[in-house]
Amino acid sequence: MNSSQAGPAAQAAWLSCCNQSGLLLEPSEGPRVVQAVVLGVLSLLVFCGVLFLGGGLLLRAQGLTALLAHERRGSHEAETGGSTGDDDS
Repeated sequence: MNSSQAGPAAQAAWLSCCNQSGLLLEPSEGPRVVQAVVLGVLSLLVFCGVLFLGGGLLLRAQGLTALLAHERRGSHEAETGGSTGDDDS
């Protein structure tokens, strides 16, 4: 059925239903507020996740650095202790 065969009420219903009039339907303020809140919460979650993962990596790096420094001290003390032991005998 084309538009010439439909009555005015049917055409109005079709235009309002399918928005073929070319007018943009303005959303109400409620969904925009909800969308802003959801995006804010998601952004906060992402930010906290980045901080959490970054902090974990930083702590791991500090632990590995401390372990490496401890091993270097231990190997240096072993070399120094071994050379003085050879001099005494």
